[in-house]
Amino acid sequence: MTEWLNFAVNNRYMSIYPYNEFHNVKYNGNSGGEGRFSRVASAEWPCTNRKVALKNLKNFNVDKFVSEVQMHTQSHSSKNIVRFLGLTKENETGVSYLMVFEYADRNNLRIFLKSLKLDLMIRVKLSLDIAKGLSYLHQLKIIHRDLHSNNIVINQVHSCDQLEFIAKITDFGSAINEEDDDINDKTGVIGQIPFTDPQYLNNPKHYRKNMKSDIYSLGVILWEISSSKAPFENFMADSRGEFRDLCLTFEIINDYRERHTLFTPENFVKLSRQCWDNDPNKRPDIKTVIDDLNSIFAGLPQVLERNATIGQ
Repeated sequence: MTEWLNFAVNNRYMSIYPYNEFHNVKYNGNSGGEGRFSRVASAEWPCTNRKVALKNLKNFNVDKFVSEVQMHTQSHSSKNIVRFLGLTKENETGVSYLMVFEYADRNNLRIFLKSLKLDLMIRVKLSLDIAKGLSYLHQLKIIHRDLHSNNIVINQVHSCDQLEFIAKITDFGSAINEEDDDINDKTGVIGQIPFTDPQYLNNPKHYRKNMKSDIYSLGVILWEISSSKAPFENFMADSRGEFRDLCLTFEIINDYRERHTLFTPENFVKLSRQCWDNDPNKRPDIKTVIDDLNSIFAGLPQVLERNATIGQ
């Protein structure tokens, strides 16, 4: 793996930038910039007149790092995957690199949903963005395995007259190739429980997450987009910690799901429920999800007109 990284850098297949080019480096865990395995900082990059994100692994492992970089270089052509720009080193004599990414000016999906009152057109469009990003990964045989609203970032499109946003998938720290025999898949590290395949919750040491696990996660994301709420945020609201997590895990395994909010289009509700079905075989593939979302988007004018009539 080290040889691949050195080869890519030495032959300029990948750019490496001096760390002193980045100014005002700020880590902010409160804005979704810190996960289990990494920390993400914002930074100014004056020589390019842009802002970027710097990702630093908490415990640098060259194989894990290279695997993530390889997946980002594979998927850089999709506008719904956060753009990987290259590498930098905080300490020139050290062995650990930081990844350099485009900066998401509207933060992650969860924070974004709570910051604005969005209409249905924007919500369904963001859902389509995420589905298209996931489709691109699945075409490359990449399973994300940790898809949730903190791993979706939002950029505002500044080159148009009306308000427009684009959603992008990020953080491939847990991702694997479908054909890999990855022992790390069986460590029992759950991740974010509300977004985790119940089959994996029920048997984390032996069940291997797959593309249908990503579809389950997507179903929960669709619910969060429609409601602007974090899933199960009111579940055992007076409790925190391992006991609550254990109770929630048990309930999800036994088919407990969130209820959809009023005025959510029926076909959107149906799609998200299909995605989060307990039985992986009953979940749609990502192409079907995109087809359904396109159909939902096309029919929104009639839905909005009907909702307006009901509200009168």
